[in-house]
Amino acid sequence: MSTANDLLPGAGLNPHFTGYRCVICAREQPRDYAGYVCPDCGVDGILDVVYDMASIRSEVAQTGAANAFSPTTGTGLWRFAPLLPVRPEAAHPAWALGGTPLQPAPRLAAHLGQQQVWLKDDTSLPSASLKDRAAAVAMVHARLLGVTHLACASTGNAAASLAVLSARAGLDCTIFVPAAAPKAKLAQLLLHGATVVPVDGTYDQAFDLSLAEIAKHGWYSRNCAHNPLLVEGKKTVALEIGLALTAGFTAHPDQWPDAVLVPVGDGCIISAVARGFNELRELGLTPGVPRIIGVQAAGASPLAQAWSACANDPAGLTGPEIRAAIQPVTCRTIADSISVGIPRNRIKAWRRVAATGGGFLAVPDETIVEAIGLLAAQAGVFAEPSGAAGLAGLLAARDKGWLRPNEKVAVLVTGHGLKDPGAGLGQVTLPAAMPPLAG
Repeated sequence: MSTANDLLPGAGLNPHFTGYRCVICAREQPRDYAGYVCPDCGVDGILDVVYDMASIRSEVAQTGAANAFSPTTGTGLWRFAPLLPVRPEAAHPAWALGGTPLQPAPRLAAHLGQQQVWLKDDTSLPSASLKDRAAAVAMVHARLLGVTHLACASTGNAAASLAVLSARAGLDCTIFVPAAAPKAKLAQLLLHGATVVPVDGTYDQAFDLSLAEIAKHGWYSRNCAHNPLLVEGKKTVALEIGLALTAGFTAHPDQWPDAVLVPVGDGCIISAVARGFNELRELGLTPGVPRIIGVQAAGASPLAQAWSACANDPAGLTGPEIRAAIQPVTCRTIADSISVGIPRNRIKAWRRVAATGGGFLAVPDETIVEAIGLLAAQAGVFAEPSGAAGLAGLLAARDKGWLRPNEKVAVLVTGHGLKDPGAGLGQVTLPAAMPPLAG
């Protein structure tokens, strides 16, 4: 009898993908390593995917960057197959996504007094969230391994991405969510056939329970802060920015961001964005790496708090020192998708942001709500609170002197406003009803 996985196209490994390296002890594992974290450092021993960058550079030099990353190598995010650990043998709705617009926002820039603002708008992805990029890689890797049940913990968006793409693939999924997650997001999961396990606790407690159940049942972990392959999917958002601004890697960019603003919860997206820009620089395809600025909600800001406390030399900390510096917090914020008290990808995120000359800052919920209104009114983009946090960070970074008005800035918009419309409703006053025309 055929399984759902048998009906999916095949998948393989990228020959340039060589293995993994622990972010704490630097011990390496082969690419067929079956664990998700370092066997010596445990759950905090997050792994980095390792590539043979010399062979990728050689391939790009021989074929030309425009050919190495052309649509003929794959659709959407898979055009970057040389820089991804797995690759599908054919397109499929479960993983064919990416290629979202990098939208100039001249009215927003003029309103803010900023020279240039681009919005990398991922709200058009299948589940209306950037996190579909990670789930697409999960689908392909699960297909390669022959695993038909995936699981994760999530405050909403990672769960939705898993539910939507699992439905397209015909795979089973179980999702552990804090019981207080927005009802609109829970409905999205249930409508797509996911098994939803509400946890009477925080996201961090749901995460721990998910790890235990994944190990118990042998499910595939779609926890991005646990599974090192998945952040590789998220870095394609940076690769697409580079592609757009270099005319498909055919020209030196006339315009290049000085800084990129990224909403931060677990630290997965921001670590991936920094890595993506760094790989483009290593391959000689872009002029440099922008300063990457991580934006946390003030009520859920362990990275920003630790960064402020270590302001003298954040780049000089070792892995264990970073882990010790970032203390858990109790979360209180409307931005549920970045409401994380213990960032699981904190070491990777800290190091990569520090290497770009960027940093982490916190913004109050009031500024996030203001940013939702600005995005909609000045750029025609409707974002949920976490999706608007990047723009809120731009406002805060200007106040802190981290950004100058004459600099060019890209802002990630990571989730659609219809996923959590309550905050947006707080920005408007509904008009009184008008009487109909008299009969």
